[in-house]
Amino acid sequence: MIIRDFRKILHGGDYNPDQWLHVPGTVDRDFELMDEAHCNTFSVAIFSWSQLEVEPDHFEFGWLDDVFDRCAKSGKKLFLATPSASKPAWLAQRWPDSRRADRMGRRDYWGSRQNSCFSSPGYRERVRIVNRKLAERYAHHPALGGWHISNEYHGECGCDLCRSRFHDFLRKRYGTLEKLNQAYWSGFWGHRLTDWSQVEPFDCSMDGAALDWWRFCTEVIVDFFRMEIEAVREFSDAPVTTNLMGLFPTLDYWKFAPLCDFISDDCYPTWYAGETEREGASVSFRHDMHYSMRNKPFLMMESCPGIPNMMPYTKLRRPGEFEREMLLALGHGADGTMYFQWRKGRNNCEKFHGAVVGHDGSDRTMVFQRVASYGEKLERLSGLVDAVREPEAAVVYDWESNWALRESHFAGGNEVKKWDETILNHYRALWNRNIDLAVIDSDQDFSRYKLLVLPMLFMFKPGVVERLRSFVEAGGTLVATYFTGYVDECNNCSAGGNPGGEAGRRLFGLWSEDFDGLEPAARQSIVWNGKRYSVSDYAEILRLEGAEVEAVYGDDFYAGTPAVARRKLGTGRVIYIGARTEMDFLNDFYGALLDDAGIEPVLPGLPESVRAARRRAVDGGEYYFLYNLKTEDQTVKLPQMMEAVWEKGGNVDAVTLSPNSATVLFSRASDGER
Repeated sequence: MIIRDFRKILHGGDYNPDQWLHVPGTVDRDFELMDEAHCNTFSVAIFSWSQLEVEPDHFEFGWLDDVFDRCAKSGKKLFLATPSASKPAWLAQRWPDSRRADRMGRRDYWGSRQNSCFSSPGYRERVRIVNRKLAERYAHHPALGGWHISNEYHGECGCDLCRSRFHDFLRKRYGTLEKLNQAYWSGFWGHRLTDWSQVEPFDCSMDGAALDWWRFCTEVIVDFFRMEIEAVREFSDAPVTTNLMGLFPTLDYWKFAPLCDFISDDCYPTWYAGETEREGASVSFRHDMHYSMRNKPFLMMESCPGIPNMMPYTKLRRPGEFEREMLLALGHGADGTMYFQWRKGRNNCEKFHGAVVGHDGSDRTMVFQRVASYGEKLERLSGLVDAVREPEAAVVYDWESNWALRESHFAGGNEVKKWDETILNHYRALWNRNIDLAVIDSDQDFSRYKLLVLPMLFMFKPGVVERLRSFVEAGGTLVATYFTGYVDECNNCSAGGNPGGEAGRRLFGLWSEDFDGLEPAARQSIVWNGKRYSVSDYAEILRLEGAEVEAVYGDDFYAGTPAVARRKLGTGRVIYIGARTEMDFLNDFYGALLDDAGIEPVLPGLPESVRAARRRAVDGGEYYFLYNLKTEDQTVKLPQMMEAVWEKGGNVDAVTLSPNSATVLFSRASDGER
């Protein structure tokens, strides 16, 4: 379980009582409303450094002591934050180098948040001091559930300290300047380097240096994260985490995962009209990734019970949508759903951001009533705690590969490359088939899956081709797409051609000779199983070297040539998709492939607009989650009798989902009966 000896699905949110100390009775009322909303866990002190350490070494813990004691008395738990995300004004004044610098070396002002230099000695030392003070004071308090280390780490700094650390990073990575020059292909434009300090990370002509800069930014923040944990660990062994931000583009979250006792994430979907299926798949993708990072339940640390104020259209949740969003997280491996925020503040940039308690301060709002109803139902799911997921298929999402693609000057601009959208579309086609899925990076173990999908895995790191080959020879099915294996870990083009150089060509049984970049007015298609499907943006020219034709191009001078190819290898098979298609092809293709691979849906025979997820309880039985993506009722006939635990409906053999809704069922059926 996420919190030791606390066998509950966590429910609560970010709580900022220090913002209300001047309003008598607010904290008293908060705790009454928390019970009414069936909330059991809160994050506290996330942005409270200036309220805790009002001057250097002058600490005031009275208000926080009170919150801890109230939580202990009422049976609630707290994730205590380390407050590094928002430094006090006095710190920025006394240690100016704590202020982050832009790429020109100009220091930022002290305000906002997460704009500190992670290399600043003064900032690091003050963070250590406040973290140790918090840990020493609250390590053994019965209300402490865990540590919320900082908040939404991110950012880069171009100050001299960070540049010097970057050069140290390169020295450690490459060892000698000769190896660095080779890795960077520095003869291009006469960029041969004779000193480590000459490496300019923002030189737009040096793809390898740009890639290493993003690696460095991750390493610097991971190092800072580790430092924060070590300060806390001097006094406390409670579990630690930091809240991630989904597919945030400039940090490699796979590097954070080993330091987290459990993964936590912030998730703010939109649910705009006409986008429900795509948004549902996108949310499920990130949840599956966060479960896969530690192969155990995660926590949705932040979500919005009302309207997220930062979205372009601040759409109210329609009836059913809120519970469906929360149950998507639980079905895909979360052991808790929490909110930003508990109570709306009255001023500044998030004063209109949705919260459980609005500016009226009452329990009468639609949002509060929905949260309270959901919280009451959650108490029926204590058996879900620690329930596992058992995916047989995995989609690869690799930040370093994405960075290499982004920093490479080819294939049009990044607005055309669309790597995230492409990866999500392949996942979405599999998700539409209602199978259990994992999302992993290319460093993970492939052997536990039957199907492995590599959408636009632009970079092949050392050993990846060999591990892919072993996976296929042992019986796995591998699907790759255009732009697979074009570069190595240094962003050098693969020697021997694509995909993946000579070893990759032997694996896939083909050579991608070149690609056609299609302008919007261009017409191209592929023909597969007698049906024509549209192609946009990219079409590779494939030459077969042992693979067999699966589909051909339908237009232009290369009509009739291979567009999709398949090859048997050992007891498995490899399939290469050489063009960017729309969802109609991906849905048809993966539907046929899953049937052929023997990967069955979570529940068979579901209506087209219903999705399902499954978790196996530690004490036996399975929880099934059903999601209605349409604005009309959907009736689902079940393969056997199940307990309608969400609605307390007893044992049923069918359920009717109201518009936009979701439900949870429990089956005690044995393996032989399933």
